Amino acid sequence: MAILGLFAGLAAGFVLLSEVLGRLVVDNGEIDAPWTFVIGFGPMILAGVGAVAAVLIDNARLSRS
Repeated sequence: MAILGLFAGLAAGFVLLSEVLGRLVVDNGEIDAPWTFVIGFGPMILAGVGAVAAVLIDNARLSRS
């Protein structure tokens, strides 16, 4: 379940940060320094959050059964 959450978080990070946020903060073809770190490290952070969330959701679902 953690692997599924990892890939889901990574995909969400790339879509939200690289595509959506990247297009919003670009200015004259360039992105300022703080945004490059957010766009660069954001998908990795969201991948970790997705893995943890998937495990927690799976454990909660299994405890109800």
